[in-house]
Amino acid sequence: MSIRRRRPKWCVLLLVVLVVSLGVAWPAVADDGPPGVHPSAVDLTLAPGESREVGKRITTSSIPSNPDLHFLADTTSSMGAAIAGVRQSAGTIMDTVRRAQPSARFGVAEYRDVHADLVSYRVNQTLTADPGKVRAGIDQWVAQGGGDAPEDAINALYRLAVDSRAVRTDTTRIVAWFGDAPSHDPSGGHSLQETVAALQEANIRVVAVDSAGLDAHGQASAVTSGTGGVLLRGVAPDAIADAILRGIAAVEVTVAPHVTDCAPELSVLNSPEALVVPSGSVARFTEKITVAPDAAPGTYRCTVDYLVDGVSRGYVERNTVHVPGLRIDDSTVREGAAGTAPATFTVTLAPPGGRPVTVDYETADATATTPDDYAKTSGSLTFEPGETTKTVVVGVHGDLVDEKNEKFTVRLSAASGAGMVDPEGVGTITDDDRDGTFGCTGTSAELAGIAPVRANPAGYPCRDDDSAMPGGDLRAGGIVVRARELTATANRTPDDLAVPPGAGDTALGTAGLSSATVTAPGLTIEFGVIRAEASVTCVADAGGLKPELASTSNIARLSINGVPVDVGSVPSTIPLAIGALTLNDTSTDGTTVRQRAVTLTTKDAVLVLAEAGAGTTSSSLHPDGSACRSLEHFRRMR
Repeated sequence: MSIRRRRPKWCVLLLVVLVVSLGVAWPAVADDGPPGVHPSAVDLTLAPGESREVGKRITTSSIPSNPDLHFLADTTSSMGAAIAGVRQSAGTIMDTVRRAQPSARFGVAEYRDVHADLVSYRVNQTLTADPGKVRAGIDQWVAQGGGDAPEDAINALYRLAVDSRAVRTDTTRIVAWFGDAPSHDPSGGHSLQETVAALQEANIRVVAVDSAGLDAHGQASAVTSGTGGVLLRGVAPDAIADAILRGIAAVEVTVAPHVTDCAPELSVLNSPEALVVPSGSVARFTEKITVAPDAAPGTYRCTVDYLVDGVSRGYVERNTVHVPGLRIDDSTVREGAAGTAPATFTVTLAPPGGRPVTVDYETADATATTPDDYAKTSGSLTFEPGETTKTVVVGVHGDLVDEKNEKFTVRLSAASGAGMVDPEGVGTITDDDRDGTFGCTGTSAELAGIAPVRANPAGYPCRDDDSAMPGGDLRAGGIVVRARELTATANRTPDDLAVPPGAGDTALGTAGLSSATVTAPGLTIEFGVIRAEASVTCVADAGGLKPELASTSNIARLSINGVPVDVGSVPSTIPLAIGALTLNDTSTDGTTVRQRAVTLTTKDAVLVLAEAGAGTTSSSLHPDGSACRSLEHFRRMR
């Protein structure tokens, strides 16, 4: 009779009949660690399109997982010694199985000869986790009856196969069958072929222990080979218990990887697709992990569950794959007045690759153009394993042109070994030319628009200047002015406005005279020393610089028609018969300041003594600018 060998179906209870034969070696204990996947976690860095092979060792349990084990005994009269041995060692068998598989359950059944005995098949104990009940079931075995060689084993195996009482859905079903005689065929109305099919359908593994003639007709061989079990021949009656344990451990299991919860950017293939190995041994696979060619940089995960006989036993492996990415940062550089300033771009590879990574780079115009604003630059970068940063340096050309900030780009391309996170860096050239100019002026005396001593006339950019004369007279509109030691100065710091603005930059105007006498019909005004000063200074402010205006004036001595008037630096206005005399007058519009020590206003003329002015003016390109700011400072202040 030809019996087709068929592996048990996935996710169905497995009933294994233990068959022990002489010469079958006890499986070597695996030295690859406890049951499970080794390594259970893989952490790789791979480029898009790259693959890596990883060796996997799946150490199976020394006892098949979650077993439901039936003891099936031939209890005819010739089996007394064998029954006694199994009864004595039943506790050891159960303890050994439960140490490896705490969830194990056990059942007890017996058979005799259908022709000679009243009971040809009986279940002594249904599946239970209670060892006491199992021992009580085995104690029901009594060696009696029989007489002729064939017994009722085939019927007993069939009945166990179709008995679904207390069956669990994730067990390994095992039957430990021992006897010394073959079976009738058919037996109890069931043929050997029918019984093997029923065992296969129930996912039962049969392990048979032949103590004398169990396989005399080849029935035990057919059953064990058809169910993926084990046959042990020629076992002495007092060695059957040990053979049962050896047979359980020799039961083959099928290990097959099943990919679950896998990122679409990854594919995981195992070779071979499945392996059949004895319990307690190692199934070795080669796992190939591949990253999709279009995978974006990032971290991806994939889980592989190595199923045992189609059931998850917790042999789970977790793959983590990092796809490295390249990014280039932006760069900002001050233009400078001349020469070349470096704009440095940092290119980062994260995470570092396990092999060289290369990438090309090239500059491109935006609002900045080459060669006027920067030097065209291109090349290639190579990251050796473990390296994470490289730099690209672009030369920026300085000038004295007041202009807006300008931009250019550096673009990465043709990357090998990594993907792109940010392939474009923006270079910003900040214009550090001042967004305006200083103004400063000083006028010692002016009557009706005539000013013999003036430094840097108002309305012109501030420059270093001074003017002086020992004395002189001015006449207009009935007013006569006689002044002595007239001086006026204008001063700017720094002298070179091509340098960027800095705290302490100043424009200053001063004016003065040592004495003056003003006469008009019915009026004589005498002055001692007169001084006026106005300034604008760049001072630190949140995020940059701002202009700060200041002015002061002082009149040392004043008398009107011989009557002394105490003035000093206090602003005041004195009405006169011919008009008004205004002293220490300050006026400002927020960007400029004017300080006049003396102003005599009549209907015919205006006289000013010691006038100073200072301030900043914006450029046409930057109407909100000042000499204290460049575009760079303006950006920080905003």
